[in-house]
Amino acid sequence: MDRRVALAFLGLSLLAAAGVADEVDALVAQLKPPTRFADHKPAWSVKKAQATFEGMGGPETMPFWFVMDGDRHVAIIPTVGFHSGTIYVQDFRPGQAPKELKLPTERWHIDTSIGSELRTNNFIPEALGDDDATWDWKGTGDTLTCVRRFKGNAKFNRWAHRTKSEVAVDATNTIVFRVDPRLGYVVEATYDIWTDPPPKTYEYSSAATSGRYLLWPGQATCFRHAITPVGSNGTIGYACNHAASKKHPNATCRDGGFVAFLNDETGWSPTLTLTRGGDAKLVICGAHTDLDFVLTWPEKPETRPDGLKRNGLVKHRLLALPPELTKHVWDTMEFLHAGEHKLMIRFGVLEDFEDQPLELTTRQRGMPWSAEVTDKFARSGKKSITFTGTSGHGDPQIALKPSTRYKVEAWVKVVELPAEQRKGPGEAAAYLTGWTYQWSPHADKPVESFKSNIARPGGEWQKIAFEFTAPKWAPFIQLAFHADNCTVCLDDFQFVENQP
Repeated sequence: MDRRVALAFLGLSLLAAAGVADEVDALVAQLKPPTRFADHKPAWSVKKAQATFEGMGGPETMPFWFVMDGDRHVAIIPTVGFHSGTIYVQDFRPGQAPKELKLPTERWHIDTSIGSELRTNNFIPEALGDDDATWDWKGTGDTLTCVRRFKGNAKFNRWAHRTKSEVAVDATNTIVFRVDPRLGYVVEATYDIWTDPPPKTYEYSSAATSGRYLLWPGQATCFRHAITPVGSNGTIGYACNHAASKKHPNATCRDGGFVAFLNDETGWSPTLTLTRGGDAKLVICGAHTDLDFVLTWPEKPETRPDGLKRNGLVKHRLLALPPELTKHVWDTMEFLHAGEHKLMIRFGVLEDFEDQPLELTTRQRGMPWSAEVTDKFARSGKKSITFTGTSGHGDPQIALKPSTRYKVEAWVKVVELPAEQRKGPGEAAAYLTGWTYQWSPHADKPVESFKSNIARPGGEWQKIAFEFTAPKWAPFIQLAFHADNCTVCLDDFQFVENQP
């Protein structure tokens, strides 16, 4: 038995023997990280406040709960709009949570939201999201508890939970904030859901933390995803880049296990545990790399006299692995995709393709792109990329900064295609395009469209470029490289801020 497996068996043994909550507790018992927060006495409070963001049609005001420890913001919870009812923990270290929130000024959405996530709204109708009666807060010394309760009939039309008609519901979601002497802030969620008819599967929460996938330099907050899969006693993981993430659209998390976003630089790694409820399927978003916990309800669920049924009590814990646990998981995990490569074009820097395609184990972030790396031609160094037709990207979405000037440029060498290979009329041409949109590149019409100058066939390298200023509501942008009736080699690409 190798060291990694032996340690995993030890952790499971400790879990069973000590009766602890989950495998994170087992690791704490095994590794005994320092009691950094043993002397911290929380001063819990909750306040309701408004925040204003710039939408496409103008300012938009959203209500939030602010969970405070003294004068520090431990968590924020939007109560309407995008991911309403989701807790966003700001920092897991008592004394380090921000006194002043740095909320985005542009739209609040999956790229701009800040914090690590846990849901409060399972089987709570969306229409009741801002009704104070659905939020019952109680501070009892060392803990702060929120109970969200709904009993009645409702139809649900969320992306993660849709019903064709109304269902009968008796739902109690209990959320407890506390301070652990070794882990810092821990948020415990217990979902007690009775419903009829019951779902076959249900997504109780999603492992997500801001910065887990963002592309611009300095935005990364983690560098590896860690998963405790079903059928294994160990931990597997892969680098936090989109090429690696897209290889895992479906994974699993065993009961008692966890998903972690490992940060070996700060040492503190946001983690969502599955404390109780059974093994989970993990649906991994190709665009945003969040990992959705989907549990299967039993064919014959527990049933009470009024006919409502439940999948037992389901529990999650949201916490951060301290540096000692982060290092242990980082060092002992089975790290996937060594030796595999993918073209991932980087933004905010000069992309000269010299180290492309990037190894999937890299901590660098880039946009997977449809083109080939070649060493036959290069404007600088020894490599460029080559393509015919349209060369573009898929996931993730590219978020822009509000009121920011950008420059998109590249150098190209254009070779005209023979007549028999041409796809249509017109001269051979190479150019860059972009278009902004509000939410979906597949459904939205362009808000603004951009096109560079055109490069024609010839022996010299030619620069193609366009510039634009993002509006203050900060849309997404879709980019493409074009080679109409020609083959193009492209080098020294830049998509950068271009402030005067």
